Amino acid sequence: MFLKNNRPNTFVQQISGSYKISWKITDSILANELLLREVLKTVPYIKGQLLDVGCGEKPYSNIFSAHIYSYVGIDLVQSLHGKHAVDVYANAHHLPFKKDTFDTVLCLEVLEHVERPLEVLKEIYAVLRKGGVLILSVPQNYWLHNDPRDFYRFTQQGLIELAKEQAGFTINYMHSLGGTREFLVDFICKFILMKLNTGILGKIIPTTLKKLIVTLPQILYIKLFKNTDVNNLFSIGNIVVATK
Repeated sequence: MFLKNNRPNTFVQQISGSYKISWKITDSILANELLLREVLKTVPYIKGQLLDVGCGEKPYSNIFSAHIYSYVGIDLVQSLHGKHAVDVYANAHHLPFKKDTFDTVLCLEVLEHVERPLEVLKEIYAVLRKGGVLILSVPQNYWLHNDPRDFYRFTQQGLIELAKEQAGFTINYMHSLGGTREFLVDFICKFILMKLNTGILGKIIPTTLKKLIVTLPQILYIKLFKNTDVNNLFSIGNIVVATK
């Protein structure tokens, strides 16, 4: 078990002591910024030996590194992300670790891509030590992505049923990723992106210009609105902190 020395991550950037999402890496800067804000709130819960299920390129490793002594990331061989940060190739339905191994498990934006979410949560429960912490985030109102492996969307009530009632976790904290206002901004930008990538527009508009058209409204929104909409009927997603 170890803290892997990966190449510098560019998705989450640290600038003047603050963490920001790089607009150059994603078209969904608003959704990712909302998730980053919530991930930062979970730092006091992070501890010990950490497992990152569906780690991708470990975008939050710099945030957590000072609070843990090992960071193990698992992902699928066929993952669409870069492979440099993966420590173990494994399926989340069958975690290749002994019971009661980890103090913290991250499962961020992964559960919608697995065939049997409850089975994955039970696997995570098994590898966590007593008192261990699960940090879980999932989409609620978000466009289809990683097609054809995008199976589910989750409400807060659904997460309570899965994580607490069926998997056995105690939920300490739950929060929506934005509200109706953020959902509308994200939806409009996604719709514009879809139109820019199809038909004659997709052929004549340069890629850089498309990115500016889609990301600038999101960046301006983030600058103008520091607090999210309190109406979570159309929240983009949800984040949960739960303990075993």
